[in-house]
Amino acid sequence: MLQAIRSRAASFFVKALFAVLILTFVVWGIGDVFRSRSTETVVASVGNQEITAQELQNALQPALERLSAQLGQPFDLKQAKKFGIVDTVLRQLVDRDLANRETERLRLDVSDDVIRGAIYGDPRFRTANGNFNRALFNQALAQNNLTEAQFVELLRRDIPRADLYRAVTAGAAAPEPLLNLIYRFQNEKRVATILALPTAKAAGVGEPSAAALEQFYKAHPDDFRAPEYRSFTVASLVPDDIAKTITIPDDKLREAYQESQDEFVIPARRQVEQILAPSEAKAKAAEAALTAGKPFKEVATTIAGQDPATIDLGLVKFQDLPKPLADAAFSLPVGKPSQPIKSPLGWHILMVTKIAPPTTESFAEAKPKLAAEMAKSAAADRIAKIGDHVDDALAGGAALAATAKKFGLKTSESTADEHGMAPAGKPVSLPIAPNRVLKIAFSTDAGQTSRVYHTDDGGIFVVRTDKVTPPHVRPLADVKKEAIAAWQTEQRQKKIDDETAALMQAVKNGTPLEQAAAQKGLTATTSPPLLRQAERDPGVPPALVAKLFTVKPGAAVTIKDASGAYVAQLDKIEAPEAPKPADLTALKDQADTELQADLAAEFTASLRRQYPVTIYRDTLNKLF
Repeated sequence: MLQAIRSRAASFFVKALFAVLILTFVVWGIGDVFRSRSTETVVASVGNQEITAQELQNALQPALERLSAQLGQPFDLKQAKKFGIVDTVLRQLVDRDLANRETERLRLDVSDDVIRGAIYGDPRFRTANGNFNRALFNQALAQNNLTEAQFVELLRRDIPRADLYRAVTAGAAAPEPLLNLIYRFQNEKRVATILALPTAKAAGVGEPSAAALEQFYKAHPDDFRAPEYRSFTVASLVPDDIAKTITIPDDKLREAYQESQDEFVIPARRQVEQILAPSEAKAKAAEAALTAGKPFKEVATTIAGQDPATIDLGLVKFQDLPKPLADAAFSLPVGKPSQPIKSPLGWHILMVTKIAPPTTESFAEAKPKLAAEMAKSAAADRIAKIGDHVDDALAGGAALAATAKKFGLKTSESTADEHGMAPAGKPVSLPIAPNRVLKIAFSTDAGQTSRVYHTDDGGIFVVRTDKVTPPHVRPLADVKKEAIAAWQTEQRQKKIDDETAALMQAVKNGTPLEQAAAQKGLTATTSPPLLRQAERDPGVPPALVAKLFTVKPGAAVTIKDASGAYVAQLDKIEAPEAPKPADLTALKDQADTELQADLAAEFTASLRRQYPVTIYRDTLNKLF
């Protein structure tokens, strides 16, 4: 994920995204005027104003949560530090305090009426009809651990700071000649003759001689190097191993049932079938067919083109479905299709075939599940005590095998590299989470036994590292097939390289690429008009497109990738048509925003020269 972000970090969109995600902490979640300087570690200072580690943490948390939501996967503090988000957020805090110093110097102030207007005009605190809602206001304060007085004090600083930057950036606008140049740059196109030279199609490399194979093997030792392997023994005991031997008395089960009866309430459920159509037109056609009396499943397969296996959603609870679908499904009578409903997956028509009202499991129905859960809990308690005895025995010098036998631990032996792969190339099977076992095995010296470790489900395990096999180059006899295949790949690549060089020379000598390719029995193709943004033309490698935008018509370029090589000759440059007013309007909005951002950055840089800023890097690295 980080690489994907890095590759786009220079784009205007990502800059804007980070600005929105990070700057949102300016009002919410900071409390800059209420921090306690006496008990918190200082990570930076602006003049005599300190920024504490707690303040930085408070500012980071909402930024990380928003990044996680935007990126669709967790984005933690470790990743944030790697990608520079920690430094970015700290820089934003420093910039905020710099602006505060300047507003104080200029004696910028804000009246109570302005603050009142800002609160009453904030859309977050207004109902659908536009009226201020005290309950929404109080809710927002509670969520951000602020009192009303604290929030007013924050606004008393935020509003002058925002006014200061508005004064600096007001009027920044890109002139029309610049917009025309940018538009031409972004929309100019290239048409080229392109020849693909896949490595896989380079024939005639044959088999290497014994001497050639030996020479290749010696020249590429790292290609045939075996990683470090560890042979280790795992002794483990998990609740399932002994839970089956534990019987929970009926009176204990009934008591547990009475105490947690809410857990045995089964909410209302509905048997739902769906037609999933790829477009609104298909969904309406399906709706018309249903209205005409055609069977639901027939319409799903013949009109929507749906896989029959995806029609029946089963007996589902309200929370099992996305809200728009759940709202429809739980308001339908049995046997009546819904109207088409749009979701990110497409267009849905739902039909309920059965309604199961809410029920409560009886004690008899819940008893097996309760018994299993309580037995497993009792087993975990018993294992915790066994773990203490095993730890004591091993610390006293007892052998692992004897200790495991005495206390009923199961043992297994494995040999693997640090990634869990056996020498034969297949993953090893381990009784406990492989990552934990492997980490311990590779941090324990040969002949040593680890301490007792506990698992999340109440189990225990011990690892003894029996043997360490250091990394080594495998003998040629053991890797002969791999060596031959690697030699053949190298020979194919050399053939492609030679062919590429010959074609480039032919074009340089005045032979068109299409003709030079035909002379070699190869076929070149003419590309569609290619935009500078290569992602819009997925059929042509982006690196090749980028090179085509650096040369004049008639010139040839080449690139190599994992599949082989490409040779391209630029045929012509297509200038874009004159921009429409709407095109320039959108471009102007973006250019003006960037100009204003640049002005704000220059102003902040001048404040840094005016007010001393200190970053306590050692403290920052220690705490984050």
